[in-house]
Amino acid sequence: MESRGLHKTDIEKEMKNELTKQGIEFVEEYPIRCKFGYIADFFIPSKNLIVECDGEPFHKRGNSRDRKRDAVLKKMGFNIIRFRGKEIRNDVQQCVDRIKCEEGSCEKL
Repeated sequence: MESRGLHKTDIEKEMKNELTKQGIEFVEEYPIRCKFGYIADFFIPSKNLIVECDGEPFHKRGNSRDRKRDAVLKKMGFNIIRFRGKEIRNDVQQCVDRIKCEEGSCEKL
């Protein structure tokens, strides 16, 4: 696990704690090398998966900026999963279970 020292929100801290608790290897604040300079909240190398924790004030469902970013990242070959803050606060363990099953593969990471 690696962190770049950027400010983490409460929902990102919850996600980090649960990923760690479940023994999933990840990189925090993963820099994406592209002209847009994206930084993913979490990257899970074993699944080439970007996990984004979307706080409600900044990321409304269907946000065009997020859709554009996701399209760029998918073209680069990444898998992406987004969780709203409410989902994380209500059941972070279920969110991590969804991460484990992303791309139809529920094996242990």
